[in-house]
Amino acid sequence: MRDKRVAVRYADAALAAAKGTPEMEKTGQDLSAFAQAYAASADLRKILAHPGVSAEKKKGIVQKTAAKLGIAPKAVSVLETVLKRGRMDVVTDIAESYGVKMDELLGRQKVSVTSAFPLSPSDMEGLEKVFAKITGKKPHLELNVDRSLIGGIVASVGSKVYDGSVSNQLKRMKIKLEQEA
Repeated sequence: MRDKRVAVRYADAALAAAKGTPEMEKTGQDLSAFAQAYAASADLRKILAHPGVSAEKKKGIVQKTAAKLGIAPKAVSVLETVLKRGRMDVVTDIAESYGVKMDELLGRQKVSVTSAFPLSPSDMEGLEKVFAKITGKKPHLELNVDRSLIGGIVASVGSKVYDGSVSNQLKRMKIKLEQEA
């Protein structure tokens, strides 16, 4: 819990620095990209946490990684501050908190949509309209594909889940038939 609060503070500071600038959304995307790379690379995590590696070398590694990912200077500055304070362990939470706070600021709502097959642009447009009505905000769709759904979609908005998948309907039918038998 304490780490989450620390991450929120870093996210608040990063958003305050980027607020009202054209780089605001790019900073969020960049923090997420670095957080994904950090989470995916055990070597990167070990090197940045190792007490025997100098601060300058760690800073160079962060800068090289950021350059490979195309991360803008504003996000690199945030990452360097996090590194300097020895809190790289919360970089994923920082990126997540930044995204949530930025969406709040821009009047957007994250909607995670999982479908059995990739959605067409017209399907996406329809979903955006539906979730705009439900949330009262501009939906920010995050799309995933899960073939086990067979058909339909599962959408998550905050803690609420809308399950319109064929696999869920089949499960409910099975339960109902078992209860009647």
